[in-house]
Amino acid sequence: AAILGMYTLMSNKQYYDAICSGNICNTEGINSVVQPDRYRPVPDEPPNPTDVAETLQRLQDNDPALQDVNLNNIKDIPVPTLEAICQAIQTNTHVRSLSLVATRSNDLVANAVAEMLEQNRSLQSLNLESNFITSAGMLRVLGALGQCPTLTEIRLDNQCQRLGDTVEMAMAAALERCPALLRFGYTFTLQGPRARAAAALTRNNELR
Repeated sequence: AAILGMYTLMSNKQYYDAICSGNICNTEGINSVVQPDRYRPVPDEPPNPTDVAETLQRLQDNDPALQDVNLNNIKDIPVPTLEAICQAIQTNTHVRSLSLVATRSNDLVANAVAEMLEQNRSLQSLNLESNFITSAGMLRVLGALGQCPTLTEIRLDNQCQRLGDTVEMAMAAALERCPALLRFGYTFTLQGPRARAAAALTRNNELR
C-alpha cells in the first residue's frame, strides 16, 4: 500500500514505518485510518505539566540539562512567548527536540521557527503538528530546513487548513535537498510529491 501510494488505508505510523524500514505491522487498528484534508483534533490527554515561563528562562540560560522541550497541548501560550522560545533556541546548544503540537501556533510562530532553524546547530527533531499554520507560514519553514544541518526529523501534519499543491511540491523539494532529514510527518494528497518524498527519504536513510 505504501509503494502504491494508497495512504488512506494506513496510519501515518504505518506509512512511514514502511517507507523508512521496509517493515510494517498493524499495531494500531482500523480506527486509525488516515483521513487526508481533514483537521483531526488531538485526543484528550493529561494536562501538560511543563512550566512555560521556567522553560523559557532555562532556554535563555542555555541550561545543559534541558534537551527536550515539549509544550504539546498547552493552548494558552501567547504567541509572543512562543516566538521568544524559538528565539532562545536560536543560540541554544543543548536542545535536541522541540514539540509544539496543538499549541495554536500560527504563521507568526512559523516565521520564528524558520529563523530558529537558520541559526540553531543542535536541534534534531521538530514537531509542529495540529496547529494553525497556513501555506505561507509552511513555505517559510520549508525554506529554512536546509540551514539546520543537525535536523533529522520534522512533523507538519494536521494543520487547520489544506496547505495546497505548492506546499506539497516544496516539501518534496526540501527532502531532496536536505539529505540529513530521515523522518517526515505529513500526509500527502498528491501522488507526485508523495512519490518524490518517499524516494528522497529512502535515499537519505540509505546514505545515513
